[in-house]
Amino acid sequence: MVYAIFLQTTDFAEFYRKSVVRPWLTLLVLCQGVGPLLAAQHRIVGHVVRIDPVTGLAEARFEQTPKQGREYLMLNDGGETIATVAITAQTGSGNWLVRFAGKIPPLRVGHRLALLPEVPEPTSTGMRLVTPPGSAKPAYRDRAPMVFIPEGPFIFGGQEAGTLHFVPAVESNKPANRADTAGFYIDQHEVTVGQFITYLHATRQPIPPGLAELNPELPVTHATYREAEAYCAWAGKRLPTELEWEKAARATLVDQSFLGVEVNNYPVPDTEAAQHCVTAHNASSPRPVSQLTDRNNFGLVGMCGNAAEWTSSWLLPYKGNTARDLRFGRRYKVIRGGSYEHPLELAKSYVRLVGGIPSLSRDRRAGFRCAQSE
Repeated sequence: MVYAIFLQTTDFAEFYRKSVVRPWLTLLVLCQGVGPLLAAQHRIVGHVVRIDPVTGLAEARFEQTPKQGREYLMLNDGGETIATVAITAQTGSGNWLVRFAGKIPPLRVGHRLALLPEVPEPTSTGMRLVTPPGSAKPAYRDRAPMVFIPEGPFIFGGQEAGTLHFVPAVESNKPANRADTAGFYIDQHEVTVGQFITYLHATRQPIPPGLAELNPELPVTHATYREAEAYCAWAGKRLPTELEWEKAARATLVDQSFLGVEVNNYPVPDTEAAQHCVTAHNASSPRPVSQLTDRNNFGLVGMCGNAAEWTSSWLLPYKGNTARDLRFGRRYKVIRGGSYEHPLELAKSYVRLVGGIPSLSRDRRAGFRCAQSE
């Protein structure tokens, strides 16, 4: 089989074997020729000669010199894109360090590679669209980089009784704060002003006063739920559910039988949250998505603060939450992540905020990012 490359993901074999997520795999690959036909079709060809199963490193040498810092598509025998790789550095022996993100195709010593340099142009945020590995889906209209979130259980909710996010950790000696989702993709960063203006132009809608004067890398911050929903539909995607959002933010999967609570309250270590999360604690306005430093183990940014984010979920009580709140029901939507307008406490991964007052078409309370099913 012939392979080429993808960004940001998890070592799935290691996860299922040890229930541990490894968000980044780096690969050092030694590449040589794979025949005249492939050499004629693809600028860079070769094969893997050594892989370290512990570190995820392998060695390789290219026939042609790759461009350091550039991303390449990985192709199979049929010419389909199955992954993307970034060439990060060259070793002293002439081999190259290659970084994968996304669902890593199975590789072993002797696997041939075909790397194609024709990748999409950078978006307005300086990040590139990454085609989901093994997927035949067309590129999304907004060209936003997306990250794959694998299936598997995770801890959700918080332990503060009487709150919207309370869920008991244990019931009848069994974990009660576990949830699972199918694998899905989610935008790496919040939808930006530049992306939203492109959408407005494409759908022949007027540009709100002052929006065009803003930095295009700033997140959209005061959209209604209906506007967020319409944007994602236009892009060929959807809003994430609140459990998808929390799973992506926490970036930690657990064994289903584990009894306990999540150690970290934020997408980054708690001791670093005040520094990296853009909240009222350290900011008076949002920051461009390319300047965010709260990258979590899945490679997502902006999951604590900056712009609060709409989800598609109704505000319903979790099982085991007996709090009486008049807002519970199918009237209001859940907002996640906190923002530059909120205190740091509300940027915790499990905190639920309420949106849709007085209505989902009038409440300009949050920004958003989009998701898509696997």
